Amino acid sequence: MPEKPFCIFVVDDDALLRLVITDQLQGHDYQLHEFANGEECLAAMDLAPNLILLDIEMPGLSGIEVCRQIRADGNDDVQVMFVSAHDDLEILLTAFDAGGNDFIPKNAKKDVLLRKVDLAIEAEQQKRQLQSQLSYAQKTAFTAMSSLGETGTVLQFLRSSFQCNTFQQLGSLLIETLQQYDLNGLVKLTDTASEYDFSPETICTPLEASILTYVAKLGRIYQAGDRLVFNFPHVTLLVTGLDTDDPDAIGRLRDHLAILAEGAGARVEAMISEQQRLQEANARLEGVKELTDLLIEIEANQQSNHSQMVNLAEQHKMNMESAFIHLGLTDSQEFLLHGYVDELTSQMDNLFENDNRLALRLNKIVEKQKALLLSAEDSR
Repeated sequence: MPEKPFCIFVVDDDALLRLVITDQLQGHDYQLHEFANGEECLAAMDLAPNLILLDIEMPGLSGIEVCRQIRADGNDDVQVMFVSAHDDLEILLTAFDAGGNDFIPKNAKKDVLLRKVDLAIEAEQQKRQLQSQLSYAQKTAFTAMSSLGETGTVLQFLRSSFQCNTFQQLGSLLIETLQQYDLNGLVKLTDTASEYDFSPETICTPLEASILTYVAKLGRIYQAGDRLVFNFPHVTLLVTGLDTDDPDAIGRLRDHLAILAEGAGARVEAMISEQQRLQEANARLEGVKELTDLLIEIEANQQSNHSQMVNLAEQHKMNMESAFIHLGLTDSQEFLLHGYVDELTSQMDNLFENDNRLALRLNKIVEKQKALLLSAEDSR
């Protein structure tokens, strides 16, 4: 669409002066409008002038009053250049207070007038550039703030995901995070043996489960209309409700949601590892428990054997002493046999003493294992 010509109002009660000014401005692709008084000028403001050459001294509304009314009506973009035969300080200050932009004396030469108009055009262009830059800066700042808020949501999800210990907790957290972006979606989480599907209604319908199974076969990131699919190890995320009229927002969300899906996958991986470690720990715990039971059994059996050996030794000694009476042995022979028995008893006592020391060590080990088992069971 072509840019409209620079529109200039020439407002003066002197018809000859209006003619001179418009004649000087001819041939420069300006859109010119003449007005004989301030009232006509104000009535034509819907033509959206860019510059008003406004005579100060006019019957009816003066140029100063017209300028004040223009500004009071909210026409801040139009430039007002006062035209007057007087250029004393008081006039200039009054023009400035009324909202004027420039001043030119009456009967100014053509090159002066054209130069003033060129300056007005340059000023408007600069103002438009500044407005464009301001608009861009505001848009950039808004985008940055939006992105910051969206990034904060991602960080909050990652922090909260560390506290999830079940697939139900993690799936529900993903759905809640999508809703913070004003989005809906479906989630599939998988471990080594099972799949878990989630929707805003908590339980997926058979159709939703079928959709998740289908989109899980698509690429890492897939978009179709207002839907986005993310497939990471252990996670499939289907997002719906994207604003297709805002591609920048979709681009940001694609990055944020990819981090969500990848973070959820990492948490699932950690949960699988934790489950494996727990299973291994439980297996080791069962092994320790079996070993502890065996040690307790060995300790009890050792104590029983020790008691039996003591009883057997005493019984054997008594049997020998009883046999001495019937064998008719001499004193020296009985003394010799008693010596053998005493030596055997002494050796057995030494063995029993060593066994007692081992039994004490074994008992300490058993007590430590019992304490470890009790602590492990309390922590489960």
